[in-house]
Amino acid sequence: MLRIRHARRTILLALVAALVIVLAAGCGKKTEEGGAPGAGAGKTIATYKDGTVTEQEFKKYSTFFGIVQPQTEMYLSIPQLQEQFLREYIGYKILYKPLADKKLDDASQKQVDEFYAQISKGIDSDAALKKKVSDAGLTEKDIRYFYTMITTIMKDEESKVTDEDVKKQFEATKADYNIITVRHILIATADPQTGAEKRKDEEALKLAKDVKAQLDAGGDWKELAKKYSDDTGSKDKGGLYENQPAKGWVAEFKEAANKQEIGKIGDPVKSQFGYHVMKVEKRTETPFDKLTADEKTGIKQEAASAKLNAFMTTDLPKLITKIDLPKAEAPAGDTKTNTGTTNTDKKDDASTNEKKTEGK
Repeated sequence: MLRIRHARRTILLALVAALVIVLAAGCGKKTEEGGAPGAGAGKTIATYKDGTVTEQEFKKYSTFFGIVQPQTEMYLSIPQLQEQFLREYIGYKILYKPLADKKLDDASQKQVDEFYAQISKGIDSDAALKKKVSDAGLTEKDIRYFYTMITTIMKDEESKVTDEDVKKQFEATKADYNIITVRHILIATADPQTGAEKRKDEEALKLAKDVKAQLDAGGDWKELAKKYSDDTGSKDKGGLYENQPAKGWVAEFKEAANKQEIGKIGDPVKSQFGYHVMKVEKRTETPFDKLTADEKTGIKQEAASAKLNAFMTTDLPKLITKIDLPKAEAPAGDTKTNTGTTNTDKKDDASTNEKKTEGK
């Protein structure tokens, strides 16, 4: 079953989450001489209370993120998202300033060293990536600085989360922790592995309704799942997912699994993968005191990210005085151009919700 994780975060926060999950959080580090890498070099592209961001500095930071999360390059090709990325970098600079002189303990230093070793290996094995790093002037010292800045801030935000915050976050998302047994047959509109079109939407819906009719008439789940389902993870088990947490499933599937009447085959549920014919066999709520330690840690991180997001969307715009990114090139024949110069009296509305998919 293809699963999806939700992150109600701005672009940068989503990428930061990926960085922390994949490479583990670090701790603070003594401030690098001269502040952020590239600071003061080249044209100033942003001004905020007590500081600026230069073109060279932002290029180094963007390149750093491009190493960790290649999709960054795609985001930065869109002017509005590039500006949002820059604004959030400013937010990180502001938050890091009072934390930058913290010293690393031995365990945290080891984490930074392991991070750099992993990144360095990836750069050395990819000629195109190696060139990008060289063109940006991104050094080992720079990479270590940016990693430490991000993970220090994330850890500091987590330290501010109270037990009450964790419980409040759980209450807002408690359906995610329901343990559910469900059968389903996926009639895919796209190949789950390649994304290539498998069926037209109307064709998939028609087939899903036909499968439901066969099930309603007493058809065997094992036989029908094996014959029709495009979900390789469950088709040979009668479409069964047993005692699974709802949190991991794609949004539409999760909602149906949480709300559909137990024991009844529902109408086909559409998701990004196609149409699901579903039957919820069992659903059990998980009380807070039955959560695992890992689940509570995850909720704490979500609460910390919510606090960080609140700063980025509410407090940060008041601290930025000017954004002056290079103007985007207009397409041929288009007389309009996007200007990168903005004042921050108006609220930034470029925040996005990002979904990350993974196969299971």
